[in-house]
Amino acid sequence: MSKFHYSTREIGGVAVFDLKGEPTFESVQDVTWKIQKSIRRHHFHQIILNFKEAGPLDTIGLRRLLTVCIRPKHSALYGASSDMAQFLVENCFSGKVDICSDEKEVAESFGPFLYDKDPDKRYIDKGAKTPKESLGCQLEGRRNHRMHVAIPVELRITSALNEIIMTKAIVTNISQGGLFVEYLDLDAASKIIAAEPIEDLPIEIHIFPSANFPDEYHVAGKIRRKEMRKEQLGFGIEFQENSVS
Repeated sequence: MSKFHYSTREIGGVAVFDLKGEPTFESVQDVTWKIQKSIRRHHFHQIILNFKEAGPLDTIGLRRLLTVCIRPKHSALYGASSDMAQFLVENCFSGKVDICSDEKEVAESFGPFLYDKDPDKRYIDKGAKTPKESLGCQLEGRRNHRMHVAIPVELRITSALNEIIMTKAIVTNISQGGLFVEYLDLDAASKIIAAEPIEDLPIEIHIFPSANFPDEYHVAGKIRRKEMRKEQLGFGIEFQENSVS
């Protein structure tokens, strides 16, 4: 495994620090200092520490790394091991830092901050006679009206080679004719990138029941465009007519 390091990306208004490699006392100190400096410089108020590609941390290293969560208003750990989560609970870190095991918990923790209002990510349902008849508006009507929220989904993509790719993602923008999803899990994102080109591939969307979206839906769609920012992968999905179940 490589030396312990990190990379940074953003989903909506949340900064994601992807931790990678084998931690040592010196490398954890260096990474901690650099992340703290980045948080101060860019005024990040919402952060996620992604441990999915990081090696095991001892308690001293974990304590040191968690000091980066002091300054932001809202912090969460994603991909933390069960031992790490237990340590946090036993040492009363759980009240200060959310421990998220999957995209559903991340979406519920950061909902309004993950939501992206970028109009370029919205789709118009040209077949609907009125906006209320569109599939997107039907889905919008069933979610929490108090704020714009992110929605966790499971995606089933059929590649050009007729292979099925199953991944989990987070809807960060939804409109009349479609939605925009983004990946927190870099391994899941790499599976999609390996299937390039993904434009026009058919996709099935499973919307999970959650605190922000109480109903469960299966929706068919087609991938229309892809967006890459550093390691952050997102793509727009256009709903297919009469595809809700």
